[in-house]
Formats: sequence, structure tokens, C-alpha cells
Amino acid sequence: MKFTKYAKYLGVAALAMGLATGCQTTGSSSAGTSSDTVSADKSLSASEQKVQNIISDAKSALKVAVDGGYAWRDTGKFIKQAEKSLAAGDVAKATSLATKALEQTEMAKKQSIEQDKAVAARFK
Repeated sequence: MKFTKYAKYLGVAALAMGLATGCQTTGSSSAGTSSDTVSADKSLSASEQKVQNIISDAKSALKVAVDGGYAWRDTGKFIKQAEKSLAAGDVAKATSLATKALEQTEMAKKQSIEQDKAVAARFK
């Protein structure tokens, strides 16, 4: 059980590092990306690129949550809806949905940590 707990914390730390790194990029550098992504990024406006970054952060956070076993039911749906809204050109709706998905992954992570504490306290 201790290994699982530490693996979750390691996943949270990796997510935090990924989010911090993702927030620092400005889009001017194309190091480490495929040519398809670079050409798609150039055609996006600044606000669309910002939404795309939020969506990719939410996807990576959701993957960590699924691997940790604490993902919430609707988070993936919000990500898909955000992608559809962005493709349709509704940047405001896409931003709202992507932010909601990212917030849900953070709340799910907090819920998982609190539940682990409650279970550990109960069965000591």
C-alpha cells in the first residue's frame, strides 16, 4: 500500500512539473514537437493556442488520474466537448470546458489524497 501511495505522489509531482513546463512555453519554440503539430499550431491564433495548451494539460492530467484510479466520470467528456468547440471556432466555450476539465482533475487528485488519509486513519 505504501508503494501505491508514493506512486501517486510521484505522479502528482510529474503532473505539476509538466504543467509548470507547459505554462512556460510561448509557442515560438518547436523543439520536441512533430512537424504536424507545428504546422497546426502556426494556423491557430494566440487565444486558440492557449485553449489548446489547456486541453493538452487536461488530457495529461486525466491520464495520470486514470492511471492512479481516481479519475472522475465526466472529465473526458468535457475535454472532447472542448476540442469540438475549438474546432467549431467557439473559443470561449472551449476555454470554459477545458478549464473545467483541468479543475476536475485537480479536485479528483485532492479527493484521492483525502480518501487515502481517511482510510489510513481508520485502519491504523
